Amino acid sequence: NKCGQCGVNTKTEAILNWRKCIFDKHDNEDGIEIVQASCGENFTVLLSSEGYLFSAGLSEFGQLGNGETGEYFVTASKIAFANATKFEKRSTFVASPADSGQTNLEEAKKATVPLSDSDDIRIGSICCGKNHTVAIEAPAKNKTHAARVFTWGCGGYGVLGHAIQADEYTPRLIGSVQGPLFRSNSPIRAAAGAHCSMILTENGHVYYCGKHRSVGEATMRPALIDVLANNMHVVKGLSGGAQTVFCSTENGVTVSWGMGLTGELGFGAQNAKSSSKPKFVEKLDKCLVTDVVCGYGHTLFLIRDEDEEDKAAIKKINRIEVDDLSSFVEKMSS
Repeated sequence: NKCGQCGVNTKTEAILNWRKCIFDKHDNEDGIEIVQASCGENFTVLLSSEGYLFSAGLSEFGQLGNGETGEYFVTASKIAFANATKFEKRSTFVASPADSGQTNLEEAKKATVPLSDSDDIRIGSICCGKNHTVAIEAPAKNKTHAARVFTWGCGGYGVLGHAIQADEYTPRLIGSVQGPLFRSNSPIRAAAGAHCSMILTENGHVYYCGKHRSVGEATMRPALIDVLANNMHVVKGLSGGAQTVFCSTENGVTVSWGMGLTGELGFGAQNAKSSSKPKFVEKLDKCLVTDVVCGYGHTLFLIRDEDEEDKAAIKKINRIEVDDLSSFVEKMSS
């Protein structure tokens, strides 16, 4: 909590007991119902049932989405930032001339301006990477346009999807995820790895930008993962880790790619520990993964267990028993 990311209105480095999060005095704390929370390395973003964003923690790269870092000198050789120790509402959304669909890099570098309907924008999904956030607009009641996607924070490796490596201090519209193509295939869910962003659409397509492998080029704008879309895979769950990405489909297919030195890609102890392209996780074949979450060195799955077919698929997976962990527990206790 050294940057205030726990949102309990203190910079005490370690919060050892449960404490209630504190909201800014201008917000009616009793009337706020939080439905989603996501954490970066030193910041936290919350989403309320009414679609409002709240953030706390480090502001060095614009992670708070409040339009500034608040950089100041503590001493002649030390810089600090205006971090937030309690959750504050963020309601300004911006766009730039490049967000209208232009691809000119000079246009992309121009100053952003607030959207005229910022006060009316409601968010439906959020996810944080190491130092950035992806947010997807909640579906419009009359469906006059596709849900818009906003990103902010550290822009290294093109993770924000604006075709440039530049930090954004306010939620900024990704213009390339707009237009007729997305009107009937609207974005519905955000996901992020440490240095990558993913967008899931209604038809189960995944768009990716950033970089999650230590080698290769970065993807500067959201690009369709065509190996899944072109093979009629409808993705239902997705997640990113430090150097891994996972996607699971409605037909019981799970794929992963990236760097998994500790086995987090799920390929097996005797198999490759990395993959440059999506590769099947054979142990999860025919298992319907309802959700997947990637950590920095591990991966967790929720697998459906409702009928005989599900149970047969689960039986193929090795089980971790209490005895398997005894040596580990003893080592950690000593």
